[in-house]
Amino acid sequence: MQFVDFHTHLDLYKNQNELFEQLSSFYGTIVTASIDLDSYKKNCWIVQKAKALGFEANIIATLGIHPEKVLLEKEKLCEYEKFLKESHIIGEIGMDFCWYKEASPVAQEEVLRFFLEYCNQEKKYCVIHTKDAEEKICRILEKYPFAKPIIHWYDGPEEIYKEFVGRNYMQTFGCETIRSKHIQKLLEQTPLNLILAETDNPDSEKWLGGTDSSIFLIKRIYKDIAEVLGLKIEKIAKTINENSAKILSFGSKT
Repeated sequence: MQFVDFHTHLDLYKNQNELFEQLSSFYGTIVTASIDLDSYKKNCWIVQKAKALGFEANIIATLGIHPEKVLLEKEKLCEYEKFLKESHIIGEIGMDFCWYKEASPVAQEEVLRFFLEYCNQEKKYCVIHTKDAEEKICRILEKYPFAKPIIHWYDGPEEIYKEFVGRNYMQTFGCETIRSKHIQKLLEQTPLNLILAETDNPDSEKWLGGTDSSIFLIKRIYKDIAEVLGLKIEKIAKTINENSAKILSFGSKT
């Protein structure tokens, strides 16, 4: 059985030797999101090194500016333009009015719209962070009907979630799924063809009180999703892998 981790941050692993040791035995696909340009370049280096070492893992680096980095990166947007086309999808982008208030809503919106303009023009997928900015982002996305949002780790208002699902936006579910009744309720409302899985490693599981920051955590996430939906893990694996394959254009195996 192969696994697809649709949202993680391989560049943030402090022990790179340990990371590559894990990657050497990982079977599946890992989408490693970037938080700024330096992060993207490091993720691209990880991709190339893994290929050079002959690893079976399919690693995909994506370009984006996380809300945390908006103040530092806003004036460098022109530097991002030459990397937009080479990034298979765009991410992580978005807005955050909870944890990253240093950048004003105006500045965050400017950066988000920069990427959405491109994704709308190219009909490209983009992974979006929405924390406490769900309503604002929902209204902004109305202006970009050809962009293809993937909503990352949504835990906001149910009514906005229903609107996202009604627009057929893909949704990632991760390590909080097993811990949050609210997220479980959202998952139960999500059509199977919109479900993706993520770890948001290496920090999220530990932030929630767990201990596993390995790339193999994605196996437990599949199990968690299956448990909430009352389905066999083989069914969830087939579903998530097929959904991922439609976005990333790779063959699905279970």
